Amino acid sequence: MTDMKSFFMIWCQKNMVEPSFEVRPTGPKHRQRFLCEVRLSGYNYTGVGNSTNKKDSEKNAARDFVHYLVRIGKIPEESLPAGCGTMPGGQGGQQLDSGSSQPGSSRAPRMPNQVNPFMKGFLPQDLGQAYRPYIPTKEEIKQEKDNMESAESLDVNASNHGNWTIENARSKLNQWMQANKIKSDFRFTSIGPDHAKSFIAEMTVYVKELNRNITGRMSGSNKQSASKSCALSIVRQLYHFGVIEAFTGSIKSAKSSEQVAAYPVRISNQLAQRVHECLRELGIEPIKVSANAPIESISLLHPLDDALRKPQRLNLQQPTAVISWSPPVPNWNPWLACNIDEGYLANTSLDQLSDDLLHEYRGRIAGDKSLQMSLEARGKLPIAAMRDEIMRSIYDNPVVLIRGSTGCGKTTQIAQFILEDYINSGQGAYCNVCVTQPRRISAVSVSERIANERCENLGVAVGYAVRFDAVLPRAYGSILFCTIGVLLRRLESGLRGVSHVIVDEIHERDVNSDFLLVVLRDMVHTYPDLRVILMSATIDTTMFSRYFGDCPVLQVEGRTFRVQQFFLEDCIELLNFMPTPSELAKSYGDGGGGGAGRRKRPKDSEVDDEGGEGGALAIGANGKVLEECSNMNQLIDERRYSPRTKLAMSMLDEEEPSFELIDSLIDYIDRQGRPGAVLVFLPGWNLIFGLMKHLQPRRNLVVLPLHSQLPRDDQRKVFAHYGQQRKVILATNIAETSITIDDVVYVIDTCKARMKMFTSHNNMTSYATVWAAKTNLEQRKGRAGRVSPGMCFTLCSRARFERLEENLTPEMFRTPLHELALSIKLLRLGAIGQFLSKAIEPPPLDTVIEAEMLLKEMKCLDEKEQLTPFGRILARLPIEPRLGKMMVLSTLFGLCDPITTMAAYSSTFSEIFQLEVGQRRLASYQRALAGNMYSDYVAMIVAFDMWSRKRNISEEAEIRFCEWKGLQLPTLRTIAEAKRQLLDNLIQAGFPEGSMQVQRFDTQSPDEELAMTMALLCVGLYPNVCLHREKRRVLTTESKAAIIHKTSVNCGGNNSNNIMASSSAGTCFPYPFFVFGEKIRTRAVSCKQMSMVTPIQLLLFGCKRVDWISNNNGSSMVQLDGWLNLDMDPCDAAMILALRPAIQELLVRISEHPDSIGSLDSKFISLLRAIRALCLFEAGDFEIQRPKVPHEVEQHKQPRLDEDSGRGYDAGGNYGMGGGGGGPSRGAGMSYGGGNRGGGRYFNSGPYGGDMNSQSTGGGYRRW
Repeated sequence: MTDMKSFFMIWCQKNMVEPSFEVRPTGPKHRQRFLCEVRLSGYNYTGVGNSTNKKDSEKNAARDFVHYLVRIGKIPEESLPAGCGTMPGGQGGQQLDSGSSQPGSSRAPRMPNQVNPFMKGFLPQDLGQAYRPYIPTKEEIKQEKDNMESAESLDVNASNHGNWTIENARSKLNQWMQANKIKSDFRFTSIGPDHAKSFIAEMTVYVKELNRNITGRMSGSNKQSASKSCALSIVRQLYHFGVIEAFTGSIKSAKSSEQVAAYPVRISNQLAQRVHECLRELGIEPIKVSANAPIESISLLHPLDDALRKPQRLNLQQPTAVISWSPPVPNWNPWLACNIDEGYLANTSLDQLSDDLLHEYRGRIAGDKSLQMSLEARGKLPIAAMRDEIMRSIYDNPVVLIRGSTGCGKTTQIAQFILEDYINSGQGAYCNVCVTQPRRISAVSVSERIANERCENLGVAVGYAVRFDAVLPRAYGSILFCTIGVLLRRLESGLRGVSHVIVDEIHERDVNSDFLLVVLRDMVHTYPDLRVILMSATIDTTMFSRYFGDCPVLQVEGRTFRVQQFFLEDCIELLNFMPTPSELAKSYGDGGGGGAGRRKRPKDSEVDDEGGEGGALAIGANGKVLEECSNMNQLIDERRYSPRTKLAMSMLDEEEPSFELIDSLIDYIDRQGRPGAVLVFLPGWNLIFGLMKHLQPRRNLVVLPLHSQLPRDDQRKVFAHYGQQRKVILATNIAETSITIDDVVYVIDTCKARMKMFTSHNNMTSYATVWAAKTNLEQRKGRAGRVSPGMCFTLCSRARFERLEENLTPEMFRTPLHELALSIKLLRLGAIGQFLSKAIEPPPLDTVIEAEMLLKEMKCLDEKEQLTPFGRILARLPIEPRLGKMMVLSTLFGLCDPITTMAAYSSTFSEIFQLEVGQRRLASYQRALAGNMYSDYVAMIVAFDMWSRKRNISEEAEIRFCEWKGLQLPTLRTIAEAKRQLLDNLIQAGFPEGSMQVQRFDTQSPDEELAMTMALLCVGLYPNVCLHREKRRVLTTESKAAIIHKTSVNCGGNNSNNIMASSSAGTCFPYPFFVFGEKIRTRAVSCKQMSMVTPIQLLLFGCKRVDWISNNNGSSMVQLDGWLNLDMDPCDAAMILALRPAIQELLVRISEHPDSIGSLDSKFISLLRAIRALCLFEAGDFEIQRPKVPHEVEQHKQPRLDEDSGRGYDAGGNYGMGGGGGGPSRGAGMSYGGGNRGGGRYFNSGPYGGDMNSQSTGGGYRRW
């Protein structure tokens, strides 16, 4: 093989440019490859090559860059050394002249007078219009700097935004609007059912300094809180644009419902001395604290730690790169993103490969009758009539938008049209098509369908790649279906070898699809030979067409059968339905199920998050307030429907789907005597499971769930046929588009969707069940008419339907942008704000800044706003950055296995426990899985560990175990898949597998490893911290009231003897501090996935600001984040906080050299041991008698003996060996309920919890 690197180096010398080669190992050590990237100054391209050794990877990278230089005309092709292979795209094969109309090549030359498809200002390096700032004077810049340094904030995020807070922004907005004579007001919309309503406030104002509008859009539990949040968003955007200055007055915290009393914390002299010795080794001096109480608050953070949090202005413009691209080239597999080192493909030209593909395809057509029949059937699809027009448009335009009705065939046929056109023109090897789908099931099912149409196996011409699973097609002349997330992660190595990108279902507007559109728009501007095809349902596509420079839009009519639609009143009239008293009396809670009657207001739900507001409102998908009416079921046409129907309608709560009605509809369908599956649309897993339980007694039904978090094998069951039994599929909106279940004839639509809402200023993520949009309902209805005439039962009134919004809110406006920001930096796409300013609808600037500031605080970005090694690791983990940091830290303590399980659990947002119909809280045997740890995460880990052992026995064993413990088997399987992927990512990053050994915890008695695990959980869940007050009441950030979610192990059963339900029990927990996974906004804000932690654990890992302040009575206290108060020695607090910069330094070191974990310096070993000692639950209890927690008196299920090993499991999830099992007995005493976690020391070997010396854990890894 010719040495292309020498040729490349000679060319560089002649042109006086210096190439930069960067080689790094990739993959696990047992199958390691080397990736080389080469760059030249002045060229916006990165050459990539990889191989099993560094030398060949450099040669391959040089070859890639040389091919790029040929494509742009810098190197004549004929000057290439012999044996380098012909150039792709028609240059090395059949050269098409400029007048050719043959739609066979994406490499056709641009027409001389062809208009650039992009409007002025849309270059990749341009800053989008939405974020172009006002240019301040030097004096203004200096004044703003002085203002910033002089002000302090009580808002955890305010310092990033000029100290504008929820309390001072509204008045500033009013002043600014009056000064600029702007007349505008808030437009309120609402989401969620009447008993759990939230509001959205939106305002758009014209800013003359920017010569355009800016918009704020925020949510809250009532109109007042929503309008305050919206005003804050607008004011912070004005600040970052330089239109207004920073706030200079004294900042007042929001009025809270109650003040938090100082919680006593004391550490022993021996422990303090140990920490001091550690700091001396590290060369760190804690903050000096005077003996007198402070007059003003004093920060106790170490200067090295506090420096990370200094506010900075956002840099909106940085050097911008575009994802590297090339058409298919020799010796490159685009689906593996690597060079082909050996075999037939390594040295074969694309022309020869094209001839092979043509010969093979013609032979199959001639000899395969099944293929002939398939081609004939495909020719009858509506889209077949437009094949020539579609291909001409793709040939002539970089971007084409195809809008097709349901059943037209666009999803399955467009990619095949392109591939077959290339093959038939003798250029098959020059074609590789990547098709994105919004969901895993869509990518897999469509690829299987196309492979079946082509009468070949998956992995030949067609394949798929989704999370946890992939069957890749051949390297040339192929089609790959994948999710957008998979494609975005593969873009790190460029998009080489892909001729066409098809983005399906662009109308769904999820955050990844909007992100991908920005990437593709920049790419087609830089590489006009790349072809992009956008596909959408029959909605208004004007916005998308304009975004791509008024690209052509092709309309394809569908072939759907007639679908008879019945609205709610039609269903009731048809069935003569009347809710039964038992149905009306039901009041299902969070655990699943739905009742026909109005939900009763729970007694312990009186706490609201930010105050309440009376008056129920009719709402739509975007939450538009329609009219004052709490139940639109009362608005029916009395001329068309009987009085009985009117009565039944008035008795139904439109916010709660009636299981009895759905059951009656299925009975009606059965009576019709017509075969066909039933597809029921529900908003979430809880209702899916509740309806499954409701329908379970019916033996003539096969009831199957369909949810995005289900493993693939479970999802595939919906496509199977079940003979005489009727198939009933209970699905979320996953079944709306792209997939075809060929026997669905009936659709029952509850007309709901689950929406995630996020507000940046308080890190509030809430979930609400909302009315779906009309476009969603139309898509769902179309599912019934794909293969035959059908029926759709739309379970909302006609009055409700008429008032629904057309589309749901784009996800980019209602989700945190941290992960997206990391992806932007990983792909080298420039400044985060600059990139997002080019989005089809840019998110508010303050949310962008919040994301960037978080990444800087976490040390993911350096001072030049480039990814650090630590940031690169997090960017490659498919989880929220804080969870990724938690995982990396856990490798230092040998706790990566349980922490990764927790991260996987948090990333899936799925329920692990099953609740029986009507059951609102966990059963005692489910709560007991947490032992004495008061943690939903511990309960999950214990359950997961027990299930894993059962899974290793047999499928029957795991099913019986899940039924016994009331666990969701699909959720456990999904967590296992996600965990395996996360661990693989860490291994590929170079972390030793010895740090990932499986842990066994003792949840009934003190466990050092479990205490450290809970401390690390603070890293992943911050700022979700709450303080328990009484019963279910807790306080969250800035003392905002909330409640414990009913599905938490910390929310006890209904037994009056249970401490969690007893009003006289006082403090129910050993420590009142908790971290939690998510907030749910219902009638009140409720905290889910809660885990008890200690104040010292929060000091180390769970706070952003720590101040020493004076109390009202003249004493002083240590305050965390402006609201959590500790009665502790400020010197001790400063000493503990001085460890944090050292933790950060160690985190940076292991990110640069992950394999150094097992051979740390002695000073870092001392650091880890000191942290372990501080994180013990009793570390802050020196000479303090904590309130003792009584044992829970409920008796749970008796332990069951495992047939396979003789292990006996107790109710707490611990296990002990029976007989001569040979192993440590853990939980062999079969203890039930909570233990005494009161005062005194748990460990007998000293105040630090036993011997802190390092111990060998096997595998060559030492846990400190």
